[in-house]
Amino acid sequence: MKKGKAVVLAALALALGAGTASAAPNAGKFSLGYQGVVAGNFLQGISGRYWFDEKVAGEVNLFYGTVGVDVSPVHLGDADLFLATAKVLYAPVVKANSRFYVGLEGGLGSIGLNTVIPNANLTNTSVWTVEPLVGAEFNFTEIPELGFNFEVGYKWHHVNFEDSADLNIDGTTVAIGAHYYF
Repeated sequence: MKKGKAVVLAALALALGAGTASAAPNAGKFSLGYQGVVAGNFLQGISGRYWFDEKVAGEVNLFYGTVGVDVSPVHLGDADLFLATAKVLYAPVVKANSRFYVGLEGGLGSIGLNTVIPNANLTNTSVWTVEPLVGAEFNFTEIPELGFNFEVGYKWHHVNFEDSADLNIDGTTVAIGAHYYF
């Protein structure tokens, strides 16, 4: 009777995947894709991610955005932002088709302003950002080279205008992304 229970439990464990080795998706592969902040600050950019092993990854993002300000009927000006960021990710939970990770992101950038406001020639505008985050990356069994991720973090942005004015933009962000692994 005990032997029968042991055989049934072993068969059930194998059927549910317990005791089987599963490699993490896309470890040791480089990817290119999209990363966008969809809540908090709207930024869209190109991204490259590399999982060094099953648990540790690095990511580089390049963001570019523009905005124009119109107060009818006057066009007050335009601004563009270039921001480069780098992330270090650690995945304490790795499954066959997903990872849960924590990370830290930092970045540097610049803002170009073109305005009709008198004495507002702010050509030397710099930006830095820091963000601790948590996230997850998912892969479908049918398309393992395509990874979808989402992240939630708290981002600190610091903008310095001509060493004369500082602007801090801090808050919770939500980001989504998709990467193709080669």
